[in-house]
Amino acid sequence: MTNLRNNIKLRDGVRAIAEQDALRPDELARLKKLASASDTPADPSRRRWLAAAAGLGAVGIAGYFGFSPGLRSDNVVRMAEEVAGNHLRASPLDVVTGDLERARDAFASLGFHLLDAAEVENVPGRFLGGRFCSIASVPAALLRYQDGERLYTVYQARYDPNRHSGAADMDAGEPGAVRHIGGVEVCICHTQGVLLAVASGGVRGHA
Repeated sequence: MTNLRNNIKLRDGVRAIAEQDALRPDELARLKKLASASDTPADPSRRRWLAAAAGLGAVGIAGYFGFSPGLRSDNVVRMAEEVAGNHLRASPLDVVTGDLERARDAFASLGFHLLDAAEVENVPGRFLGGRFCSIASVPAALLRYQDGERLYTVYQARYDPNRHSGAADMDAGEPGAVRHIGGVEVCICHTQGVLLAVASGGVRGHA
């Protein structure tokens, strides 16, 4: 039976933001203080606050990403390392459902329409659900698929040309930017205003 859980913990969100090293020390301290004081499930308004915090934390580094070919290449590697690390951790899902439409409702607060990774990126297997996260300090949905014993992790976020510089433009016919990180293959691209990052390998699922 499909089970949908929206009990997002503030601590999980703070950890996702803190891992980007994008916030100033005083901002991180305030967020960590809030996390330590709250172990209760977050409501939708708190998720919106968390998304705003992630966006504000990224303002300080927006000028760093994507202004030269070298920086764009470095940024692709940086994003690939972030995606591969979360793929290997395989953290518990915030939203457990095999129904993409229900997942779209659950992640609506991110401000974009989740794409069908099976249609857009040919991701195989069955959809397991997702969790709130961020990529390059942009709030995102981390979606998980399982094909036999193989797990696939799919990031989706509103595409930001500066913070996500280097991602291939599928609408212009560019092939996905592929990187191999610690045995994990990561493909990064964007289409229809949405960033897509797909990770596979290195992790086995449970049948």
